[in-house]
Amino acid sequence: MKFEQLLNHFDSGICVEQLQKESLLDLALLFVAVDGRVCESELHFVRKWAATLNWNSAVSLDNYISDMVGKCVHAVKSDDIEAFIQHRMKFIIDQPMRELALKIVHKVCAADGKIDHREQAAMDFLEAQV
Repeated sequence: MKFEQLLNHFDSGICVEQLQKESLLDLALLFVAVDGRVCESELHFVRKWAATLNWNSAVSLDNYISDMVGKCVHAVKSDDIEAFIQHRMKFIIDQPMRELALKIVHKVCAADGKIDHREQAAMDFLEAQV
């Protein structure tokens, strides 16, 4: 299955490593918005963490984050949180990266000093995916 995914990614010209980074970032940004508001301390944490990634995309990191925040807010408003998580987890094929996703979202949720019940429910769902 992983080999088939790898071939599919090569066939479409997408670097697997970059796709995993994007999916990690997508999940982190979802958890910025999952409680119904975009908290600056959480967003600051994600931006700081994302700056440590070896970003290799035609889209700049700042533009990617700005665009994805809007998509994450839409996913939350549309009550598509679980589908969003499942979709992004499909692209995180390495187990250490899956575990990193869980660690990152825990830190994002804690960045504002409190964990909302919606954040906790989404973290529980993500943990079941890992």
